[in-house]
Amino acid sequence: MITVEIPEHMKEYRDNRVNAGLSSKISIDPCIYNEICELWKLEIITYGSCCGHNKRESFVNVADENISQMLEMGYIQNHHDKNRKDTFRLKSFEKT
Repeated sequence: MITVEIPEHMKEYRDNRVNAGLSSKISIDPCIYNEICELWKLEIITYGSCCGHNKRESFVNVADENISQMLEMGYIQNHHDKNRKDTFRLKSFEKT
Protein backbone atom coordinates (compact mmCIF):
# COMPACT_ATOMS: atom_id res chain seq x y z
CA MET A 1 0.00 0.00 0.00
CA ILE A 2 1.04 3.55 -0.68
CA THR A 3 -0.04 6.00 2.00
CA VAL A 4 -0.52 9.64 1.00
CA GLU A 5 -2.14 12.81 2.29
CA ILE A 6 -5.66 13.36 1.01
CA PRO A 7 -5.35 15.96 -1.77
CA GLU A 8 -6.38 19.58 -1.33
CA HIS A 9 -9.33 19.33 -3.74
CA MET A 10 -10.79 16.75 -1.30
CA LYS A 11 -10.48 19.09 1.70
CA GLU A 12 -14.06 18.56 2.90
CA TYR A 13 -13.58 14.78 2.90
CA ARG A 14 -10.21 15.11 4.65
CA ASP A 15 -11.63 17.48 7.28
CA ASN A 16 -14.57 15.16 7.94
CA ARG A 17 -12.18 12.24 8.46
CA VAL A 18 -9.97 14.22 10.82
CA ASN A 19 -12.99 15.48 12.78
CA ALA A 20 -14.12 11.86 13.15
CA GLY A 21 -10.73 10.96 14.63
CA LEU A 22 -9.38 9.34 11.46
CA SER A 23 -6.16 10.08 9.63
CA SER A 24 -5.72 12.76 6.98
CA LYS A 25 -3.90 10.08 4.98
CA ILE A 26 -5.26 7.26 2.86
CA SER A 27 -3.72 4.10 1.45
CA ILE A 28 -3.87 3.11 -2.20
CA ASP A 29 -2.90 -0.16 -3.85
CA PRO A 30 0.41 0.42 -5.69
CA CYS A 31 -0.85 -1.04 -8.97
CA ILE A 32 -3.61 1.62 -9.26
CA TYR A 33 -1.80 4.54 -7.61
CA ASN A 34 -0.90 6.31 -10.86
CA GLU A 35 -4.46 6.16 -12.16
CA ILE A 36 -5.87 7.50 -8.90
CA CYS A 37 -3.35 10.36 -9.03
CA GLU A 38 -4.44 11.13 -12.60
CA LEU A 39 -8.06 11.29 -11.45
CA TRP A 40 -7.03 13.63 -8.64
CA LYS A 41 -5.26 15.91 -11.16
CA LEU A 42 -8.66 16.23 -12.82
CA GLU A 43 -10.12 17.07 -9.38
CA ILE A 44 -12.16 13.88 -9.22
CA ILE A 45 -13.12 13.22 -5.60
CA THR A 46 -12.49 9.59 -4.71
CA TYR A 47 -13.81 7.82 -1.62
CA GLY A 48 -12.25 4.42 -1.96
CA SER A 49 -10.48 2.19 -4.42
CA CYS A 50 -9.11 -1.31 -4.78
CA CYS A 51 -7.13 -3.15 -7.43
CA GLY A 52 -9.12 -6.33 -6.77
CA HIS A 53 -6.02 -8.33 -5.76
CA ASN A 54 -6.56 -10.79 -8.65
CA LYS A 55 -9.82 -11.92 -7.01
CA ARG A 56 -12.32 -9.34 -8.26
CA GLU A 57 -12.48 -6.35 -10.56
CA SER A 58 -10.75 -3.12 -9.65
CA PHE A 59 -12.89 -0.14 -8.64
CA VAL A 60 -12.95 3.45 -7.51
CA ASN A 61 -15.84 5.22 -5.78
CA VAL A 62 -16.29 8.87 -6.71
CA ALA A 63 -18.40 11.79 -5.55
CA ASP A 64 -21.83 12.11 -7.17
CA GLU A 65 -20.70 15.39 -8.73
CA ASN A 66 -17.98 13.51 -10.67
CA ILE A 67 -20.10 10.68 -12.10
CA SER A 68 -20.83 12.38 -15.43
CA GLN A 69 -17.16 13.32 -15.82
CA MET A 70 -16.13 9.70 -15.27
CA LEU A 71 -18.65 8.53 -17.88
CA GLU A 72 -17.39 11.15 -20.35
CA MET A 73 -13.85 9.80 -19.87
CA GLY A 74 -15.05 6.31 -20.79
CA TYR A 75 -15.14 4.73 -17.34
CA ILE A 76 -17.60 1.88 -16.85
CA GLN A 77 -19.91 1.83 -13.85
CA ASN A 78 -19.28 -1.30 -11.86
CA HIS A 79 -21.33 -1.97 -8.74
CA HIS A 80 -23.42 -5.05 -7.99
CA ASP A 81 -26.18 -2.71 -6.70
CA LYS A 82 -27.41 -1.15 -9.96
CA ASN A 83 -28.83 1.79 -7.98
CA ARG A 84 -25.28 2.84 -7.10
CA LYS A 85 -23.83 4.94 -9.89
CA ASP A 86 -20.67 6.10 -8.06
CA THR A 87 -18.51 3.00 -8.54
CA PHE A 88 -16.34 2.57 -11.63
CA ARG A 89 -13.96 -0.06 -12.97
CA LEU A 90 -10.42 1.26 -13.20
CA LYS A 91 -8.71 1.24 -16.58
CA SER A 92 -5.16 0.56 -15.43
CA PHE A 93 -5.74 -2.75 -13.71
CA GLU A 94 -7.92 -5.56 -14.94
CA LYS A 95 -8.69 -8.83 -13.22
CA THR A 96 -6.61 -11.60 -14.76
